[in-house]
Amino acid sequence: MQVLRKAFKQPLSDVVTEFVACTHADAHLVKADLTGSIAHAQMLAEEGLISPSQGEAIQGGLNTLLAKAEEGKFELKVEYEDVHMNVEKQLEELIGSDALRLHTARSRNDQVALDLRLYTVSAVDSLVDGLKFLQSAILKSAKKHADIVMPGYTHLQRAQPVLYAHAILAFHEMFSRDIERFNDCKKRTAVSPLGAGAQAGSGLTINPESVARKLGFPKVFSNSIDAVSDRDFAAEFLMACSLTAVHISQMAETLVIWSSSEFGFVELADNVTTTSSLMPHKKNPDPLEIARAKSGAVIGDLVNLLVTLKALPLGYNRDLQETKPPVINSATIVLDALKVMTCVVDAVTVNAEKTLAAASDPALMTTDLVEYLVNKGVPFRKAHETIAEIVADAADKGVKLPKMELKEYQKYAPEFEKDLFELFNPKLSVSAKISHGSTGVEKVKKAIG
Repeated sequence: MQVLRKAFKQPLSDVVTEFVACTHADAHLVKADLTGSIAHAQMLAEEGLISPSQGEAIQGGLNTLLAKAEEGKFELKVEYEDVHMNVEKQLEELIGSDALRLHTARSRNDQVALDLRLYTVSAVDSLVDGLKFLQSAILKSAKKHADIVMPGYTHLQRAQPVLYAHAILAFHEMFSRDIERFNDCKKRTAVSPLGAGAQAGSGLTINPESVARKLGFPKVFSNSIDAVSDRDFAAEFLMACSLTAVHISQMAETLVIWSSSEFGFVELADNVTTTSSLMPHKKNPDPLEIARAKSGAVIGDLVNLLVTLKALPLGYNRDLQETKPPVINSATIVLDALKVMTCVVDAVTVNAEKTLAAASDPALMTTDLVEYLVNKGVPFRKAHETIAEIVADAADKGVKLPKMELKEYQKYAPEFEKDLFELFNPKLSVSAKISHGSTGVEKVKKAIG
């Protein structure tokens, strides 16, 4: 590092310079740092800590650098260690000595906390948008295939007939909760730490509330030590990212299974599949598999950050520098995965014949038989045991349930009548569901609406 070393007799080792520098991560924080600096400069001028002309010069230079950053032309030099000193040095090159006044009443400790909060708030907005785009694709797929019946699964075993729309809308619900988590996280992230200084605040007449308002933050810090030393907002953000990544992974896994030859329930378009370097016939769901795998990196980022935080003494510690890469990495991964999943869902075609054939397995209607008896006044547990006995008997005899004669059913329960055979139609099974949030046709139409 070539700056801030007047009290030292030796230059910093090149090895150490490279090791402590954070310019790679800080490349993602340039716009946040410049935005925060502009608000800080405006406050300094308003409070009379710099003259109006100095304020204009500083803000003008920062806006020039911001435009440069928008064009992707702002370069960070390792010898200046971080984004803050790079901004200050480039500002000095632009406007001269007035740039030296920008850091008044500010430390890199509260500055970096602000930068990461600004970045995280922006990332939350982008991720919420990405989730909403994916939800729109899910809804479009549900509408397109609204009447298709398929097997629902528990333990990856066929369970009961459900509508494809009901199954795919389950992910819509998961992503709705993810949106809620991100928005809730944003409330605690949009708190300005600027004005906390290194950890004790300032003896100068600053106005942290003014800076917060300029940045669109509804709150300002209450304790200067907490403001610079804690990163719970980052941990909360990564937790929300991790749950979203898990939901993405679960959806990816489901679509991989459904698109396999063994299931054949859905087909993925060519624009979202790859092929084998050896087997020309292969149509591989690589985007889904990569999205599934990426969840591990996001969960790892959460663990990384929590372990970094778990034993820090009170106050700012340089360990906190290592909380930036996990936030940036996970935000990038999850946003990219959401875009890919949106493309994939848009490219899904459901094979109605195969799903209906699979849902027509008579075993899937055994719960309907139980409820048939319950509606006839048979206690549920007795009805359940009765149907279990009938299933076992049919298996021993090698007879499918719809092929058993009525008198055979009546040996187990006299309540059975000939209308029981209508229950083996999976479409009627789905239509019969009337409870809230169920796969019933009317309920799913309402959910889509």
